[in-house]
Order: sequence, then structure tokens, then C-alpha cells
Amino acid sequence: MLDILRLKKIGLIFSWALYDLANQFFALNVVSLYFVRWVTIERNMPEIFYSISFGISTFLVAILGPLLGAISDISERRRPFLIYLTILSVLFTMALGGVDNLFLALLFFGVANFGCQTAIIFYNAMMVNVAPPSKIGLVSGLGKMFGYCGAILGIYLIRPLVIKSGYQAAFLPTGLLFLIFSIPCMFFIRDKSKAKIDLSPFLKKEGAVKVFRALKKTAFNSKDFPGLLDFLKAAFFGLSVVNAVIIFMSVYATRVFGLNELEISNLLIFSTLFAVGGSFLSGWLSDFLGYKKSIAIVFILWFISLILGSFATQKSMFWFIGALVGITLGSTWVVLRAMAIKLVPAERMGEVFGLFNLVGYFAGIVGSIFWAGMLLLFSLFELKEYAYRLTLFSLSVFLVFALVFIRRLPIIKTKLT
Repeated sequence: MLDILRLKKIGLIFSWALYDLANQFFALNVVSLYFVRWVTIERNMPEIFYSISFGISTFLVAILGPLLGAISDISERRRPFLIYLTILSVLFTMALGGVDNLFLALLFFGVANFGCQTAIIFYNAMMVNVAPPSKIGLVSGLGKMFGYCGAILGIYLIRPLVIKSGYQAAFLPTGLLFLIFSIPCMFFIRDKSKAKIDLSPFLKKEGAVKVFRALKKTAFNSKDFPGLLDFLKAAFFGLSVVNAVIIFMSVYATRVFGLNELEISNLLIFSTLFAVGGSFLSGWLSDFLGYKKSIAIVFILWFISLILGSFATQKSMFWFIGALVGITLGSTWVVLRAMAIKLVPAERMGEVFGLFNLVGYFAGIVGSIFWAGMLLLFSLFELKEYAYRLTLFSLSVFLVFALVFIRRLPIIKTKLT
């Protein structure tokens, strides 16, 4: 009987983790690789239109995510939000495979991106339904490990179709893969409450006020949720660095180390393999060492990566840096997600991950603007590749602030059982 219960718990954890793999098909094949190329390269549309579609959908996620998270907490239901938003994303992703009008395609992409990114809020919040309290880090790491495996799998499954039939051929199978691998999480992971969700009260003034009060209480009530505000501040500064590195790493590799397109593609796969290992290892270690200490270690590793990337001169060194960045990148999301779960009670998970996503999106904006501004400043002195090196090194300022706020976090004791 005990073995059956244990197997059931393990099955639920794997069902939950598979969703991390599933949404990577969309994140990689649609957002990062093929949709933008189809629009700008195959169909010769200016990049600004893709940026507008992506920007509007991301802005809606940032604004509506915390509100929907608060509503899910008040109603004590998260699974319906996950299901509806995932199906929305899947349907519009598959529709991209047959649409010919570019403006309609941009609309479909915006809806699909909104569905996928918002669903992640509820997916993260549902981890408390499957993870034992002493294994939060391990389960978080397992999910991210599956996610990076999904990125590698997505490249190898979809690339032959793109080579044979063009970029648009990627969208229908990507939608199907997203659906197939998300089914276990949507089907098996249940809410504790079975109450029906009625959104109508939240559309009225009184209901809206209740939602905003709940968000304000969660974010700023240091007495009831000690450390949460400092955690969000630390996450903002740390993720500003992470997002800047993700966005500009390939450009940096070309400008500074002279890597060609094939080498950059191989570097991406190489780094992702190390991210797989980093995700799982950091999850286990964070349960053993504690989440506060683990976050500090991860940000120190980012600092080391910035130093090495700024001062390395040999082309071969970038592969070592790529491995270190992969390990650190995989660890970042694992330990931050685990810490967020430990800082607030289970009934506040929707709100905290809505706020966490909001912080992440603003960090992405600030990080990219800071990179562009510093690069422009250093380029005025005609420093060539040194402008890129100085810009990368300047990101370490964000890590100093992140570590300051990490020091203020409460120590959460945990032990392996």
C-alpha cells in the first residue's frame, strides 16, 4: 500500500514536471526561433511589427498575471486557469501553421504567447500540490531539467521539418507537442478545492478592490510575509542580468569571440545540456544547503561568469563560459522558484508567482535597456570589442544590489527526508 502511494506521488511529480518540457516547445520553436524568422525573413515584414505583437502580449501577461493569480487564490482554483490558457495557446499556435495573412498571424501569435506565458503562473503555483515540503528545490529542479530537455528535443524534432518545408511548417507540430506533453499535468494535478470559478464578482468595483488589496497585502505586508519584498527586489536585480545575457549572448559571442552561426547553434545546445544538469543538481543542493544560501551562490556564479566573459581572450574559453552560464542559468529559476514557495503559504501561490512574473518582465526590460545604453556610451569612445566587454562587466552592478537584498532574506531551514 505504501509503495502504491509512493508511486502515485512520484507519478504526480513527473506529470507536473512534463509541463515544463511542454511549454518549451512553444518558447523555443515559436518565440525564439521560427516565428520571427518566418515573419521577417520569409515574408519580409519589418521587425517592428513582431516586436509590437510580442510587446503587447507580454505587457498583458505582466499586468493581468498578478490579477489572475490573486483571483485563483481567492477562488482556491488554479487548474482551470492552467487548462484554459494552455488550450488557448495550443489552438492559436496550431492555427499559425495555416494562416497566410501576416497581420492575422501576428494577432494569433500574440494570443498564443499570452496563453503560454500566463499559464506558467498557475503551473508554478501548482507545484505545492505535488512537492513534499522538504523536496521543494528538488521538484523545482526536476521541472527545469525537463524544460531544458524539451528545448533540446524541440530543436531536433522540428528542425528537419523546417529544412524541408520552411519556417511555417514548425507551428502545427509544435502546438501538437505542446498539447501532448501538457496533458498529464492538466489531467492528473488537481486542486484541493472543487468550487466553481465565478469571475463576475471580480469584474465589479468591489471585487476588483478585493483583488488589489490582496496583491498589496501579499507584496508589502512584511509582518505576515517576511522577506517577500526583499526577495522580489533581489530577483529583479538578478534577473536583469540573466535576461540581458540571454538576449545578447549570441551577439557578444560573434562580436568578441568571432563565433559563426554554426558555432553559436552548437554553443546553445552545449550550454543547454549543462543547464539540464545544473537544474537538477541545484534543486537537490538547495534543499540541503537552504534556499537563501543557494540563491547567493547562484548570483556569485553569475558574477564569475561576467568576469570570465569580460576578460577572456581565447576563443576556446567561451565554451567553458558557455558551460558555466548553462549551469548557472538552470540553477537560477530553480532556486528562485523554490524560495518563492517557501516565503508564502500555499493559498497565496497564485499571487506570488504573478508578482514574480511581473518582476521578471520588468527586469527583462531594464536589463536590455541598460545593456543598450552602456554599449552606446562605451561605443562613443570607439572601443570596438572592448565596448562589449565593458558593457558585460557593468552588469555586475546589478548583482551587487541583488546580494544586498539576499542578505536581508530570512533563513529557511530545510532538511532532506
